[in-house]
Amino acid sequence: MGAVSLGLVNSSLATALGVGLRTTAASASAKETATYTVSIYTSLESCAAAWRLFEQDAVATIFQTYGWLECWQRTVGEARASRPHIAFVHDKTGSPVMILPLALENILGVSTLTWMARDEADYHAPLMTKEFAATCTAADMQHILTRIARHVSSADALSLIKTVHTFDSALNPLTHMQHLPHPSAAHAISLHGTFDELYADKRSKSTRRKDRQRRQRIEAMGDLKFEIAQTPQQRHDMLTSLLSQKAAWLEARGITNPFAADDVQAFLQSLIDDPSAAAALHISAMTLNGEVIAGNLGYTRGNRFYAMIGTIADGDVARQSPGIVHLHELLKWCFDNDISIFDLTVGDEGYKKDWCDMRQDLVDIRLPLSIAGYLATAILRAKDMAKRAIKSSPGLFTFALATRRTLKTIVPK
Repeated sequence: MGAVSLGLVNSSLATALGVGLRTTAASASAKETATYTVSIYTSLESCAAAWRLFEQDAVATIFQTYGWLECWQRTVGEARASRPHIAFVHDKTGSPVMILPLALENILGVSTLTWMARDEADYHAPLMTKEFAATCTAADMQHILTRIARHVSSADALSLIKTVHTFDSALNPLTHMQHLPHPSAAHAISLHGTFDELYADKRSKSTRRKDRQRRQRIEAMGDLKFEIAQTPQQRHDMLTSLLSQKAAWLEARGITNPFAADDVQAFLQSLIDDPSAAAALHISAMTLNGEVIAGNLGYTRGNRFYAMIGTIADGDVARQSPGIVHLHELLKWCFDNDISIFDLTVGDEGYKKDWCDMRQDLVDIRLPLSIAGYLATAILRAKDMAKRAIKSSPGLFTFALATRRTLKTIVPK
């Protein structure tokens, strides 16, 4: 569905509907217009060199790096007909100051500009210089989005969910736009001193004693090792074990497996074979007599470790909390390798409160660009509101989980 010409819509009505991005460019001052320019690239290859160069010093999460998103695009993106529309923002000198990895997708029947890997990335943000983040005003951001909307005239809506509010002490300029809090936040652990100091600070003496006893019980079952997959074949084998273990764990609890689709599995495996993506990849596991009993797929970027997919085995060994044993070993590895932030990413699970001292708020930005986009955006905002209400109420959240489990048992696959 093509974009409706908002020039035909009364300006006050457009403002009321929130569909005024394309009509506000005319009111931008000459100074604002001259400050930043926008270029749109519809393939990753066409901007690969500039993207790779920019990300070296940019404020960016692992999920917006070229290697990670290129692997996603040629697997999940291609399978889902997601069309890249990468926005490069340049200053007066022509130097890039921000990259927004966007894509056109069909959402609720309308053409929507959204983040690339909107579901597979734990959170989203533009790549940007710290100087730009510190100086970009609301008017500047409005102008930039207006230019993007004009370049991509077929888009009916802008939908940027799971967007970080602040990252590496830099405010995300997108948060100058109208937004609402995402139902979940992201959490991380700041690593200072030694693991023993962190452990003593975060866990009580009695908890530490129980952890030691659990580890001793596992060790009594056989040969317990912390292993990091090194070769491509080891990585493929370990990742296959982790994904299988995760699927079984989720299935037993009636939880939808987000990694079940063939295209998602292909994406994760492709990270191993892509040279740039593989450099950031970290796959580790606790093994007992050669069998994986807990593990994690993670990434490193700078001084941050992203713990993405954690797994634990079911059965007798699960009663001894092998996931805790693995977490301890992974944290020790981070201390030994100059990692200062252990990012447990999105989700408000209870165990994160025990460990984390850093909270990263996420926001949802949904802006209509046409009348059709306004209707779709209204529906999505209502769904967002319902999710926030459920997650903010322990009673509603427990009921929703129980209902989902029940439905999975009675609805045929």
